[in-house]
Amino acid sequence: MKSILRLSFLLLPVFALTSCDKSEDSFGFNDIPGTYRGAMNVGSFENLQYTVTVTKLTSTSVKITPSTGDATEWTASLNNVFGIYTCVGCVTTSQITFTSLSSGIELTYNYNGNDEQYVGTKQ
Repeated sequence: MKSILRLSFLLLPVFALTSCDKSEDSFGFNDIPGTYRGAMNVGSFENLQYTVTVTKLTSTSVKITPSTGDATEWTASLNNVFGIYTCVGCVTTSQITFTSLSSGIELTYNYNGNDEQYVGTKQ
């Protein structure tokens, strides 16, 4: 019984070190720019497939350019809040988040008080 207890104490640090590795789930600001493909609701259009291009402007801001003239091009300053990049200053009229998922980086936004909604994954 003592040998099992000793073995478990020896293996505990090994499991603790491997379980704390978050490198697969984390992403940095420089990973955000790119092309995102997903569904957009804008005006009378619902769940239409759109491409959105995200361009880095500064070390904390991006420009979001939808591929359609029906949607709005805009810029956002992003903050990293618990591993999710979000526009803290946009909360009153818009919401934007970049999240790392197993399928890649996901962009979600509601623009202009929910008149324009988008969810897409980086290609």
